[in-house]
Amino acid sequence: MAKAKVKSGEIFERREKKYLLTPEKFEVLLTRLQEYMTIDEYGLHTIHTIYYDTEDLAVIRHSVDKPKFKEKMRLRSYGLATNQSKVYLELKKKVAGVTYKRRTAMSYQEAKNFLTYGVKPQEQKQIFKEIDWYTQQQELRPTTLISYDRMALKSKRDENFRITFDQNIRYSLEHFELDRVDQHPQTLLTKEPTVLMEVKIFEAFPLEISRLFSELQIFQGKFTKYGNVYHWVLFPEWEQQVASHAGPKTKTIKGGESIYA
Repeated sequence: MAKAKVKSGEIFERREKKYLLTPEKFEVLLTRLQEYMTIDEYGLHTIHTIYYDTEDLAVIRHSVDKPKFKEKMRLRSYGLATNQSKVYLELKKKVAGVTYKRRTAMSYQEAKNFLTYGVKPQEQKQIFKEIDWYTQQQELRPTTLISYDRMALKSKRDENFRITFDQNIRYSLEHFELDRVDQHPQTLLTKEPTVLMEVKIFEAFPLEISRLFSELQIFQGKFTKYGNVYHWVLFPEWEQQVASHAGPKTKTIKGGESIYA
């Protein structure tokens, strides 16, 4: 599997497997993983991500239908942003089970100028041009802000094999200022404490990690942050306004439920 520009942080190509853990199982697993992996240089940090969608939520509605190809655009900051701090404008695509993430870095002020007023940054790399073209195909707006506290581990043998743990996953449907996230309340996405583990695989799944998961009875699950906000929060509202005229209702998941590994 290709890994072009992974080290520069612009292009990622990998498979991602997700698991839901209780806090207790997370603590046990974290202790055992330290034999094979180390916590990366960022330690425990907070990520804030704004997801962009159309007024009728066409992007996420297409995504949750499980198509062979899907993509979405988002703006991400690591920690609280300032106008001059670096943020990442991303296109995340999934094709036949493989995740492709293409992102370009710019200042938060440049990102706001582009997304709000259409003013393009002075430096326009190929990835930015792709994102610019994507924004021209549909009228996008900020829909959901999702924040979480992340700890990332990398393999001692292969730094491209990574495992991330996301906790305190929370969202806002009203406030989208990455420099003011701490000034507005957010709602926890799950009713009970939940740790979302994501395994990032570039090549083969290490045998020792596979054996450890089997020993601890950790099994792959399904969990998508923006998708669950849609299912549990956005869809009921959208359904009342629009889908009631479109035939049978789609079955939804009960809000906030978690199925743990």
